[in-house]
Amino acid sequence: MNRRPEPPGFDDAWVVRASVARGGMPYARTRRTDVEHPYRGVAARGVDLSDIVQRAHALGLLLDEGGAISHTTAALVRGYPLPRALRLAPQLHVSVPRPRRAVRIAGVRGHSLELAAGQVEHLLVVAPSTRESLPVPIVDEPFTLLTCATQLALPDLVALADAMLHRATVRGRPDPMLQALDDSARRPGHARLARAAPLRRAGVRSRAETLLRLMMASAGLPEPVVAHSVQSTGLSLETWVAEADLAWPAYRVLVEYEGDEHRTSRRRFTTDVRRFDRYADEGWSAVRATRDDVFDDPRELMSRLARRLREGGWRPPRRWRPRDVAAAVA
Repeated sequence: MNRRPEPPGFDDAWVVRASVARGGMPYARTRRTDVEHPYRGVAARGVDLSDIVQRAHALGLLLDEGGAISHTTAALVRGYPLPRALRLAPQLHVSVPRPRRAVRIAGVRGHSLELAAGQVEHLLVVAPSTRESLPVPIVDEPFTLLTCATQLALPDLVALADAMLHRATVRGRPDPMLQALDDSARRPGHARLARAAPLRRAGVRSRAETLLRLMMASAGLPEPVVAHSVQSTGLSLETWVAEADLAWPAYRVLVEYEGDEHRTSRRRFTTDVRRFDRYADEGWSAVRATRDDVFDDPRELMSRLARRLREGGWRPPRRWRPRDVAAAVA
């Protein structure tokens, strides 16, 4: 049986309004079994709808001027780290400026907020599943941070702020937290933003590092230096420079967080072994922290760090004992 030819431009990553009047595919074509409908009025063929960028792009086709992806959905579309439950959440968040009514679409959480036109950006975002650049209307980073403050617990909000600060530093842009605080007075989320602002640190490279650092503070340990530079001296046979995730230079103790890629990559594993040997040669007491230490049971790690710090010369307050710390939410 001969198949009918596809309409011009209908490729494997095609998403369009299912309306002939708008130049989309014919209505009858949208009813075929190989076409999906992520939202009423949108047809998609060959698109991975588990990809949040693809879904945000499809939803953007339905939004009127001024509407934009917001809240934790905006953070995920921008590639920022959030807890697993939010990464897998089926609903997308959309905001429209007041006094317009919130969007009411199946699978969408609508919000009507004080949203200025200048706080909405139209970006080309790379979809992880296809590597295709897709247009998405999205609130800017300060507004993303403000709206996320109404959804996230404090540790996760600090992790998001750390990630935004790191990206802003790399790209030579202002810290989004400063603008978010200026724009958020007397608005929901401002109080939590104000609590998170002094806890953020430059140089943090992963969500787990932020959560680990906050755990150390909760346990009563001294605050470590983030992204501390460690370099060779005359004790080493070769010249090298490394950057420890967290370190206490005064006590010659450092912590490296090792995610799954440190275990599954042979090259990364070899590099890690060599780097820890170099730390030892220079007199550093290096501690490995794993995913289980952060998201399962951090008590043993906190005790080990307290012991290493004491051995390095740290003198805790009288009758000090490490406080119990709850595991982070993965």
